[in-house]
Amino acid sequence: MEPAERSRIMLDILKIFKEKAVDFATLETQNIGAPFSQSLMMLATSAQNRFEWFAKAANRVFEEPMPLFRGPAVAFPYIRREPIGVCAQIVPWNAPMILGAAMLGAPLAAGNSVVIKPSILTPCTLLDLVKIIDESEMPQGVVNVVTGTGQTVGEKMAAHPLVDKVTFTGSTTSGKRVLCLAAETIKNTTMELGGKSAAIFLDDVDLDLAVDASIWGCFMNAGQICYATTRALVPENLYDAYVEKITEKVKRIKVGDPMDPQTTMGPLVSEEQRKSVEGYIATGKKEGATLACGGGRPEGLEKGAYVEPTVFTDVDNRMTIAQEEIFGPVLCVIKYNGDEEAVRIANDSRYGLLGAVFSKNIERAIGIGEQLRVGNVWINEVHFMSLDLPYGGSKQSGIGRARGLHGLLNDYTETKSIQIDLGHSREQRAWYDLIVPKPVDSGTDD
Repeated sequence: MEPAERSRIMLDILKIFKEKAVDFATLETQNIGAPFSQSLMMLATSAQNRFEWFAKAANRVFEEPMPLFRGPAVAFPYIRREPIGVCAQIVPWNAPMILGAAMLGAPLAAGNSVVIKPSILTPCTLLDLVKIIDESEMPQGVVNVVTGTGQTVGEKMAAHPLVDKVTFTGSTTSGKRVLCLAAETIKNTTMELGGKSAAIFLDDVDLDLAVDASIWGCFMNAGQICYATTRALVPENLYDAYVEKITEKVKRIKVGDPMDPQTTMGPLVSEEQRKSVEGYIATGKKEGATLACGGGRPEGLEKGAYVEPTVFTDVDNRMTIAQEEIFGPVLCVIKYNGDEEAVRIANDSRYGLLGAVFSKNIERAIGIGEQLRVGNVWINEVHFMSLDLPYGGSKQSGIGRARGLHGLLNDYTETKSIQIDLGHSREQRAWYDLIVPKPVDSGTDD
C-alpha cells in the first residue's frame, strides 16, 4: 500500500478514536484504576496524539538519497526503508491505551502487519481500539489481537518463526525471557524494560516546584509507570525543608474511587501488586529507612487494592527500595552533597531509563543531564516529552528506541542499500582490468 493511503486509513481510525475519547477514558479508569480526570486529560489524549503522530509519519519519505559515488563511473546510491514484516507487540498492564496506540501506530505506519497481545489484567481499552480498526478500511489480517498470559501466548509470539519483530514493554526479568526466545530465530527486538529513575534537585531549585514535581513524577497512576521518578535526590542544605513540605503535601493526596472527581490517586492494578508493594515497604523499614508518611492501607477503602502514598527519608542508595523497581506509590528521598555525588548516586543503578534535573541554571542542569547514563533526560519537567524524540533505555532498561522518526525507521523498517552505476561500458567498471588482463609488453627491457 502506498504510504499516503496508509496515512489516510490511520487518520480515519484516529477520528473515531477521538470521538469516543470519554468512553475510552471511562473504560481506562475501570481498566487500570487511574482517576478519570487523568484518564481523560492525560491518558486518552496522549494515546490519540501518539497514534496521530505515526499516522502522519506514514506519509514521510521512506527513501533517502546519498551523495554520488565516484569510481571509474558515477554511481547513484540511495537507502530504501522497507517493512520488517510481522510484528509481535506485547503490551504491559500499566498503560494499555497509550502504549497500545503507539505499539499499533508505529508498525502500521511503516507498512508492517501486527499481532498484538494486551495484558490479561487490563485488556479492555486495547480491545476496543482494535474493534475500531477492524471496522475501518484496514485490510483484514493486517491487525490481529490475541489475549492470554505471557507464558501461554507471549512466549509463543516471541519464539514463532513467522514473527519478524518483537516489541516488549514490561519488567526486566520478563524482557530477558523474551530476548532469549527471540534470539532463537535472530529476531529484531525492541525492549522497554524497568526503571528506577532519579530526579536531581539542585541547590538553587524552587522548593515548591521540587515538591510538586516529586509528587507528580512518583505518584501519577499510583507509581505504576516505568519511568516514574521514584528517587528524589535533594541537596543537604534543602533536605529538611524539602522533607517537611513533601510529607505535608503527600498526606493531602486524595486516595479513593477513581471515578470521584476529587480523587487524585486510585488503587493499584491488583491484589498481587499491592502485596508486592507492601513487601517493599516492609523491607524499607527493616533496612533502616525512615517512614515519613504513608506505608499502610487507607482507612475506609477496604474494597480495592489501595496503598497509601508513601515517602521514605534517610534512604541510602544501596537499600533495596532504592535499587529495585517497586512499581507503586513509594518515593525514596536521598540526601547528597555536591553535583558530582548527585550524578554518582543517580547512575548507581542497573537501570538507565530516565533522569530529571531541576535548576534555575539551565546550563548547569544540562551539564548534569549529559552525565546521566540514561536514555532520556528531563530538564525542569516530569512526565512530558516531545513525540518527535526517540524514547528508550540504556543498561537493563531496554534495547532500541520507540517514538519519533528514529524509533519508526530504526525499529520498524529494514534498511536496504541500493546503488545504481550510471556507466554503461565495460571499461567503466572498477574491476575491468581484473577480468581483461592488460597486454604484456614485448619490449627487450627487463
